[in-house]
Amino acid sequence: MARHKEFDPEAVLAQAMLLFWEQGYEKTSMQDLVQHMGVHKRSMYDTFGDKHTLFLKALDHYTSRAERTFRAAVDANADGKAALRALMEGSIEAGTEHGRGCMLVNCATELAPRDDEAAEQVERHFERTRQLLVDLVARDRDRRDAEALGTLLFNAWLGLRVQARAGQSPAQLRRMAEGLYALLD
Repeated sequence: MARHKEFDPEAVLAQAMLLFWEQGYEKTSMQDLVQHMGVHKRSMYDTFGDKHTLFLKALDHYTSRAERTFRAAVDANADGKAALRALMEGSIEAGTEHGRGCMLVNCATELAPRDDEAAEQVERHFERTRQLLVDLVARDRDRRDAEALGTLLFNAWLGLRVQARAGQSPAQLRRMAEGLYALLD
């Protein structure tokens, strides 16, 4: 007879995501996960698989949330500059709130260079996010110009997210972002 789970897998996955986001993949042990998630080791393996599989699921959980947030910011602002400002502000706030930066950017620098599955997941998200910015710029520009400018904005946005992880203050990040908004004039 199958046992009933004594925990909410989505809530536990969210807890794992926060721990991986805070500590990174390498620094997070299985014991850390068991303690942080409040789940028995056997239940964790049965539900999520090994540490690597759990990390990829946690990264996917983060990615889904981030992409919904990004899309909502763009959809809520008809003006391209206002939409870009909302995206940047959201990343500055989220990245500096707990000093974690962006989980995807963190993964891109820590794990993706030597892990094909993580690299694929990061690349898919980065491409969707880059395309979101290209589409945002294309609202007011020729498509060819939008491709180049959207890609430039995407790379600058990644840089801001790295700077957030490196400990730059929100005020410093906002000053950096100000120059980006002028590109949409």
